[in-house]
Amino acid sequence: MTKWVAAIALLLVVIVASLAGHERVAAQGTVTVLDQGVENQFPDGLRFHLEAESSSPIEEIRVYVRKLGQSSRSVYRTVEFEPGERISGEALFQSKTANEFIPTGTRLSYYFDIRTADGQRLETEPEVLVYLNRGLDWDKVSDGPDELINVYYYRHTNQSEDRANQVLEVAADTYEQMGPILGVELIEPMNLVVYSDYADMRLALPPKSRVAAQQLRTLGQAFTTERTLLVDGSNDVFVGDNILGTTAHEFTHLLVADAAGTAYGQVHTWLNEGLAVYSEGGDQTEFDFYVNTAIRNDAVPPLASLRTYAGTPDETLRNYGLGHAAVTYMLDTYGTEKMTRLFSEIRTTHNFEKSLEAAYGLTIIELDNEWRESLGLAPRELSTPALPAFQAIPTRRPTPTPAGSAQKAPAPQATAPATAPPTPTGEPAPTYTPMPAPTSAAPAPAAPSSGGCSAPPPGSAGRSLPMEMASAALLAGPLGLLALGAFRRRRR
Repeated sequence: MTKWVAAIALLLVVIVASLAGHERVAAQGTVTVLDQGVENQFPDGLRFHLEAESSSPIEEIRVYVRKLGQSSRSVYRTVEFEPGERISGEALFQSKTANEFIPTGTRLSYYFDIRTADGQRLETEPEVLVYLNRGLDWDKVSDGPDELINVYYYRHTNQSEDRANQVLEVAADTYEQMGPILGVELIEPMNLVVYSDYADMRLALPPKSRVAAQQLRTLGQAFTTERTLLVDGSNDVFVGDNILGTTAHEFTHLLVADAAGTAYGQVHTWLNEGLAVYSEGGDQTEFDFYVNTAIRNDAVPPLASLRTYAGTPDETLRNYGLGHAAVTYMLDTYGTEKMTRLFSEIRTTHNFEKSLEAAYGLTIIELDNEWRESLGLAPRELSTPALPAFQAIPTRRPTPTPAGSAQKAPAPQATAPATAPPTPTGEPAPTYTPMPAPTSAAPAPAAPSSGGCSAPPPGSAGRSLPMEMASAALLAGPLGLLALGAFRRRRR
């Protein structure tokens, strides 16, 4: 894989590190733009400024901003200025609330719309920028000359570049593996932002997560609408090689969103998460206890009921394993072509059930029964269960509670509290586990941790247990350190 490495200066538009003073003169009729630009005010947002003159008084200026990628919708802010023939004004595009939040790595396009008293109108040429933390010396590595997969990083330690290249390799491999299955051929770039210092990443999290992250740790979080992914690439012992599994899992969610387009919300969670776990490779044996228990007790829920994941941590872990098992069955039995067609149909019809029938010739009940038979379970005659009103919520991969019987499966040495039910939102959100109080025998680290998609819980005694889709939680302290030997080292 050819890697193109580019050092990006802070004054370049592409990283939006400091764009005040970007000069550009444009004229149409008697309207002349003397200066325009944007100043990065991370984490609060972006401040746009414009200077212009006209023979007729300038009465109104708007700055239109669009997140590039899957969305074609632009929003605008009114530039504040004193009307006149020569003006200077500013507009703030905030990133302070959940509705206004701009994830780092987001590509933005903007232009100014200027209107005068005598009816003249000038639209400036669009400019493109990438929103990143200010004050950091950002570099970029890309997969190939088209730069469709980009990893932004900064040199914090000697290992920063190596981490960035590892993340790039995993993302490129995931695209090579999952792209043909999903029918995805990238046209618009996908960005991954690797943080060498978790303090920098904490500032880049959504407002609610930012508050929680003062006590907890997030390894990774994907933002499908913006086509960007944040990754904890620090050298902290809590991170380990989980960064590789986290990258594969979360990058697959970006690919699934690209495959489904505006119908992404119609993709059932069992399929979405099953594909993400499938992309990580390996046998996923950490799910075996939960899946085997469900099979042994004939407690495998219908696929139609797994449109979203909810319930206890153990039920959610079971559902991740069942989603992976169902996806593996579909790919092994019917090949990749039908999965590709499924997503093509979803993108067109915006209806999961109709798309499944068109691609596989099966209703979801018929697919469910075929899969049940492959598990050694008897088929069941069911009408399609009534589904609750669909909500695009983050699917959860929480820390499991210990199994009730130690002889059935290795039990974690420490129990992480069950996570709260998922909060409805359009994007994956981290599940957090609070840090246990320090003990005199072994003080806990200064910052608690939460792991990524593949992070094992503390005291997992040699076996990895999966965590939440966007990020997962590791208890800090001695028990957490014991689990480091069980970190999965995949896709190296």
